[in-house]
Amino acid sequence: MTQPDESETIRQAGAVARIQDVLRAAADRDLIDPRAAMAEMNELAAEFSDVPQVRTLAEAALSGLGLAAGLPIGDTSTIRAALANLGELAADDPDVAPMLAMMPNYLDALLVQQDGDTETALAMLSDMLAQAGDLQPGNPLREAMAEVAPMLAAMRAAADEEHPKVPVAGPGSTDAMRAFHLVARGGMAMRQGAEKDLTKIDAGIKDLRAAVTLTPDDHPDHVFQLASLALGLTHRAEVGGSLADVNEAITVLEEARKLAGGAAHPHWSFVNTMLAELRQRRGEAAPHRLAALEGLRGYTWRVLLQPDPASARAVARGAAEEAIASARRCLVAHQPADALRALDAGRGLMLFAATELRDPYTRLTEAGHRDLAAQWSATKHPPPLLREQVLEVLVGDTGLLDPPDLDEVQDALRQLGVDALVYLVPAEPPAPGWAVIAPAEGPPRYLALPHLAIEEGTDVERYLTAMASRGAGLVREVELVDSDQFAGSIDALCGWAWKAAMGPLLKPYLGAERVPRLVLIPMGDLARVPWQAARSPDGTYAVERVALSQAASARMLCATAAAEPVRLTSGGMVLADPDTGGRAVDLHSARLEAYAIHQVFYPGATYVGRRPDGNVSRSGAGTADDVRSWLRADGGQAGTMLHLASHGVMETARVSASSRLCLAGGDLTADELIDAMTKADRHPVGLVVLAACHTGRSIHGYDEAYSLGTMFLAAGARSVLSTQWSIPDQDTSLLMYMLHHFLVIEHCSPWDALRRAQMWMLDGDRRAPQHMPVPLRRMLEKTEPARVVSWAGFVHWGQ
Repeated sequence: MTQPDESETIRQAGAVARIQDVLRAAADRDLIDPRAAMAEMNELAAEFSDVPQVRTLAEAALSGLGLAAGLPIGDTSTIRAALANLGELAADDPDVAPMLAMMPNYLDALLVQQDGDTETALAMLSDMLAQAGDLQPGNPLREAMAEVAPMLAAMRAAADEEHPKVPVAGPGSTDAMRAFHLVARGGMAMRQGAEKDLTKIDAGIKDLRAAVTLTPDDHPDHVFQLASLALGLTHRAEVGGSLADVNEAITVLEEARKLAGGAAHPHWSFVNTMLAELRQRRGEAAPHRLAALEGLRGYTWRVLLQPDPASARAVARGAAEEAIASARRCLVAHQPADALRALDAGRGLMLFAATELRDPYTRLTEAGHRDLAAQWSATKHPPPLLREQVLEVLVGDTGLLDPPDLDEVQDALRQLGVDALVYLVPAEPPAPGWAVIAPAEGPPRYLALPHLAIEEGTDVERYLTAMASRGAGLVREVELVDSDQFAGSIDALCGWAWKAAMGPLLKPYLGAERVPRLVLIPMGDLARVPWQAARSPDGTYAVERVALSQAASARMLCATAAAEPVRLTSGGMVLADPDTGGRAVDLHSARLEAYAIHQVFYPGATYVGRRPDGNVSRSGAGTADDVRSWLRADGGQAGTMLHLASHGVMETARVSASSRLCLAGGDLTADELIDAMTKADRHPVGLVVLAACHTGRSIHGYDEAYSLGTMFLAAGARSVLSTQWSIPDQDTSLLMYMLHHFLVIEHCSPWDALRRAQMWMLDGDRRAPQHMPVPLRRMLEKTEPARVVSWAGFVHWGQ
């Protein structure tokens, strides 16, 4: 191996020394511009790409600086690889090797913390502390962890609302490090709002004031220090009743807001949310609402910044909670338009991010940032700093962070022929729930709904419990759907849904000359309620009085309305019960359903999967590649309708969260579908029918509406029909056949065809159309009308 010459050795040593200087400054909290330091580490990694020791050290430093700057962690494969390389280089060093071996555990703790589970993260760090204690005396890792131990113990005590003993900064500490310890001590003195002793609160505020004086305005910690001081003053105002503390807290937050600069700052939402609450307390309605909406813009930025959905879950959850809280405050002030904007600002953000940043190359190029576009295209997992730079370009003056205003929403409603968009907000007793309504014409309005509560022992709570107990596995079978617990809970739920929401909501529309059409956006667990099955006291279901669709958000509704309609043709793709190799049970009725739909309504469509006799179609076995190929095929020949009669699977674990179709040879996930549909050469898709279980259930929390069905919609499909639960095989087959009858034979739009098919299922005198094949007619003779589980699980999205 060729040895570097002396000048090259000096150059490498200088690079290593510079990396160490930057890391030392970061450890002392003396790094004023972390992003400039990250850019420098990135340049060093590129400059020494052929020198593993230097490159690996620079990459590890880059990742560490990103963590220190508050950038999302996301995919940790790069930093783990860098740590592994360093571990190999330092395998014989008894001081360094244990530290590198423990770093993956530290990353795991950070991921847990990012997901909002502070208690578990602290426990994981405590375990690391115990492991370090087993090292030999004098080991640097043991000594470093010993220094951290008092602060970690204090954090655990504060989390348990105990009185923590916070250590002071050691001798020789920088001002920034002293400020860090003072903020920790001052903040923990409040015991997460549990402290009532004014003497202890005063001492905490004194520490917080001292911390603010120790760092300059441009220090990365300064905004957080100001916000911490404002939080302490707010707590003292709550305990002591001092308006002066409220006024000072507002002044401090205004300064923090000015220094933060905008939504890209990691503490923008925290500062504005607190400011909104304090301004409301002081009776300043308009400034309060403005601050609340600004805070929600920060959440949108942070969700867009995350490198993957799993990383965004905690941020999105916080956004939804704050959106509902802000909307409630707006409604108390009789401002439904602001409530609508607040709700939409915290709704469907992960779905929005998944499509908005899927492929920004063209937009970056058009904006004159070809180098940035090339960097984005060159990496499979863009690092946080690159994502931040791309976002800064894309946001610009485009309003990317802002939800649509009322005029935009009303234009979309008129384009779609919808009478109103309705947000349903659950009650938080003693406060009522709300219906916040954006009509196609006229001013917005709202209804207080006191019964719209999910409390223990209520019909809706029993239904949600029954649904949760059934899981989200590979099911499209009558046995599970017909379980007494689930069927009984749905029946009771129907009456509750009318009383709690649909009865008051539909009252102005009853008696109209035509069937009214509403689009619902139910918040939280309300998204799992089959609102079309709400039953009035006279036994009539909502579906018989009104046409209901759902939307992921008003933002996505506007995008759907703006898309050019796509006409259905006799072509398309029909996928029927693919052979999953034993991963799921066979769906005999689904084969009959799909084959009949293909033969009668779409003779020009591609039929993949299994035929009614169990043989595999010559056109394909029903694999993920079959679906991807059709999505990317020429639209003129491929057709515009996709009908998927198969199993659906939903997993919600952080690492493996996915909604997917179970196909022959493997699964097809929602993310893979977006990749396939966002290719430039794909053909337009007019309708996707997901006759599979759980295709409408969100995997990242119900306010995210991040499901297989909505991913199709976000990727450009004009209309999607998806399911809320494990659907019965035989009854679903009848419903699906009649859906396509109304689409093709009676030329109904998708939302109207679904409603008519559901009403046909309810009709005790229903008759089979002449073209219904004999096997389906036999099914009809064996089924009972008006079984809610048979028809109410399907929901329409889109045009």
